[in-house]
Amino acid sequence: MPTPVRRTKYLVTIIFLVMVAGLLSVPHHRAVAQDTSTVKIESANPFSGDPEAIKAGAKLYFKFCVSCHGVKADGVSRFGAYAGNLTKFWRGFGEFIAIVTAGRVKKGMPPWGEYLTGGQIINIAAFLETVAVKGANWK
Repeated sequence: MPTPVRRTKYLVTIIFLVMVAGLLSVPHHRAVAQDTSTVKIESANPFSGDPEAIKAGAKLYFKFCVSCHGVKADGVSRFGAYAGNLTKFWRGFGEFIAIVTAGRVKKGMPPWGEYLTGGQIINIAAFLETVAVKGANWK
């Protein structure tokens, strides 16, 4: 019988694989539904408002983030409402980069810095700014 640590690692691996499988079922052409309350926000992101960065960020979001944060980036996915609502992200651009890079392992978010470059993470932020609602902070 596996030890509790091995069982936990095994379960985490299975959950991750199920999430990846879920990513494969999301059509690439599907766009995030724009909430009518989205607003133009100030950002420290050097690619904020850049159409190419936003397009690249959307593709990356739907490949790496959608299974947890949902199609609307509101933290609601087919697995439930447990992830952060990225339309209301309030920690600022620098903190976003740090969180995505290092992850929040205790909360179930993997360290994406092992898989994504800094530029890719910045592009995801540029995309998320387009779905931000009043009160979001990307400075």
